[in-house]
Amino acid sequence: MVEETDEARKKFSNAKSISSAQYFGDQSKSGDLEASVSLQKYSGSSSISSAELFGHNSSSSIDLTASELINKLSFQAQQDISSLKNIAGETGKKISSLASTLLTDLQDRIL
Repeated sequence: MVEETDEARKKFSNAKSISSAQYFGDQSKSGDLEASVSLQKYSGSSSISSAELFGHNSSSSIDLTASELINKLSFQAQQDISSLKNIAGETGKKISSLASTLLTDLQDRIL
């Protein structure tokens, strides 16, 4: 049988929130020191990425300059426009053929 005490109620009665480290006592002071040293290198930064925070190196193949990005987007847009022109041309031919067939059919029925 577990004995219930009011130690936690007394200790944390005015706290808005508590962590498990506060409740159970911090077991690793070295972890706090490592976190503090790690965060100090970002103290002057206005922002950091999660990759930087967790030590993941970003791939250089992902990094693009603005002009490279514009060139890639422009090339893709040109290809898309070309494809749309081809589709529109083929659709126009099909509609023209359908209209011609319809007119011929009407003329045959009338005459």
